Amino acid sequence: MNKTWLIISREYITRVRKKSFLLMTVLGPLFFALIMVLPIILTQWSGGEQTILVVDESDLLGALPDTTGIYFQLDKSGKTMETLKADLYAANSRYDALLYMPPTSSEQPRGIMLYSKEQLGITTRMYIEQVIADRMEQINLENRNLSYEDLLSIRPKIFIQDKVLSENTQEQDANILAATGLAYVMGFLTYIALLIYGSMVMRGVMEEKTSRIVEVMISTVKPFQLMVGKIIGIGAVGLTQFFIWGVLLVGVQLALPLVLGDQLTAMQDQAAMSGGGNAETAELARTMEGIANMPLGRILWVFLVFFLGGYFLYASLFAAVGSLVSDEESEVQMYSFPLTMLILVSIFIATAVIQQPGTRLAFWASIIPLSSPIVMPALIPFGVPGWQLALSIAMLILGFLGSSWIAGKIYRTGILMYGKKIRWRELWRWVMYKN
Repeated sequence: MNKTWLIISREYITRVRKKSFLLMTVLGPLFFALIMVLPIILTQWSGGEQTILVVDESDLLGALPDTTGIYFQLDKSGKTMETLKADLYAANSRYDALLYMPPTSSEQPRGIMLYSKEQLGITTRMYIEQVIADRMEQINLENRNLSYEDLLSIRPKIFIQDKVLSENTQEQDANILAATGLAYVMGFLTYIALLIYGSMVMRGVMEEKTSRIVEVMISTVKPFQLMVGKIIGIGAVGLTQFFIWGVLLVGVQLALPLVLGDQLTAMQDQAAMSGGGNAETAELARTMEGIANMPLGRILWVFLVFFLGGYFLYASLFAAVGSLVSDEESEVQMYSFPLTMLILVSIFIATAVIQQPGTRLAFWASIIPLSSPIVMPALIPFGVPGWQLALSIAMLILGFLGSSWIAGKIYRTGILMYGKKIRWRELWRWVMYKN
């Protein structure tokens, strides 16, 4: 029993005294708190406010209630809709969107249009639907003597048709639901790919180091060549998977109109026959049509570019981490924790900007190389200006070159170092060391 106790105490004391244990003990709670709090903070601090001009020909809306970042202003100018749409598209416009409510009833409001200069977020769309539904419900309560059954059905279903105004105020369908769904898929797919393939690079470097195979390999190739070869080889595995998925995605887009064409037409006809009252049917039809009409070619090549750039950036850093550690899991966690946190923060930012894609946070997160591989693919379905996309790619290339230079400096020294605890100050000396 005494011997068992000695083993228990040794294992406990040895691991508790490690710096990695102390570091994870302090950072662990902060990490979980960050997971819960950061999405809320990013959603609230989006850096943008949206002012919506309301044209109410039904005389039902009145003054709609504002909320944080979304403000309504009732139009009293008497201008025509064409003039108001032209004013909205003007560069000096005070408004971000134009909400049009035609003459309709509070029981079944229909024909509601929402015009904007750029794709609005799902949060804005949902809030507008909510305040209109609240207003219609209030009117119905005031105008009727209702039974309990009627009371349950007085809140109408609100269906808003979104339009994005382009040059000469030409209207284009803006399917927010389809764009939001695709944005989440693109963002999370990139996030998962960076974590999985980055970890594969790190584990591969660790295996070669612990088995001493690397000592034989660097006798014939330079350490930097070894690192780059491993990164490209594992990246090719990822590209193979994404190529197969891309072919399947294009196939689904081509097959969707053929397989569901009759159903889409039937749902649109049903919505038209009901005068737009069947909001769920109309919304579903538009969402499916929006997915089928998405520019998947552009989305796929942008995803490919940012996956490659993000992979090379993070994989080089993960390779550097793999060269620093042997086979102790605690060391792996300590050195890889900052990289994992950067990727997690990026997906939190992407989740926030998907809800409000036109904010300053969305712009800067799509430019900074550490976050752009996840944020930019998530923004593409909402439409991104060409200059912003080009700037983001250029910054990502610079970020990859910088990370490769830093990782190469660390890798060539750390890959042959065994049994020594490496401090952050020593890493800095490796990076700054000149041949």
